[in-house]
Amino acid sequence: MQPAISIIIATYKRPHLIGRALDSVAAQSLKPHEIIVVDDASGDNTAQVVAAWSAKYNLPVDFIQQPENRGVGAARNAAMKIATGEYVGFLDSDDAYLPRALEILCGPLIAHQQFVLSFADAMQYWDDGRPSIPMMRRCLDATTDTSAFDSGYPEWRRLNDPQSVLLTTSMIPTCAALFRRTAAEAVGLMPEYRHGEDWIFWLKLTGQGQFVGQFTDVAKVYRQGDNQTGPAHNARNAQLGLNALLGLSDGRFGIVPTDANRRRLEIAIAEKAGHMRYHGSRAGLAAYWDLLGSTEAAATGGRFGHLLADPKSLLRAAFSKL
Repeated sequence: MQPAISIIIATYKRPHLIGRALDSVAAQSLKPHEIIVVDDASGDNTAQVVAAWSAKYNLPVDFIQQPENRGVGAARNAAMKIATGEYVGFLDSDDAYLPRALEILCGPLIAHQQFVLSFADAMQYWDDGRPSIPMMRRCLDATTDTSAFDSGYPEWRRLNDPQSVLLTTSMIPTCAALFRRTAAEAVGLMPEYRHGEDWIFWLKLTGQGQFVGQFTDVAKVYRQGDNQTGPAHNARNAQLGLNALLGLSDGRFGIVPTDANRRRLEIAIAEKAGHMRYHGSRAGLAAYWDLLGSTEAAATGGRFGHLLADPKSLLRAAFSKL
């Protein structure tokens, strides 16, 4: 029986790129049960582009228009609420699947009910010509972090301790994973958060069952100049990352860390606070002072606590030309 897979493509101002993502879904060796596109209030012609693609290839696409921009977590949740597939995958509108992605990812989930998430790797590509690099293989060690469990499929590797592996590092590419829809519903779907929402979502799923990975590429991730990554976004991303770690620590996301992981979180929070200070200080003294008055700074020592802990960043802010 053909497995029922729902592919969700959240998009924002990508009418010129979403065709590539849709083409990669249509080219799958294992066809999805449904395609759902969610436009996060782009205010452009994305709906017309998707409709034209659907008509050209005679492939139905469920299209959701968000009334206001609420971020990718909220967009994906809107799609999951109408999805009917047993398995769900996320594909960003500027990325693309390799032809056997769904076939590779779905196999372990069909064969073993204890798995709630199946993942593999994706290669990152930059538009400035930098060499492409893998996302997952740089962070995950097959020997120490995973173990074999099915003699018939040695490439399938069980994550030994998903919570510990994922606690402080988002290493599972969003476009290189399939998960059980029932598991997502059991954890209240994806946190409607604007940074690291997929990482927090994977952590929430660790309480629902086991994770299985494969050290092979199933997708391509394209880094455009307007991605929310890179030097221009470092201070904001460090602040949001700190907020997420604080949420893991205070139980905001419903994740209960082990005692060992709680100690690791304390260390990670201190390190991320340092990152926030460093990147924030490069924006100048006024911006740095405002940053040290933020909720995240207040939760990690307060304005004067940060100034005492890191006088170098104060000097950097005072002499910054940014």
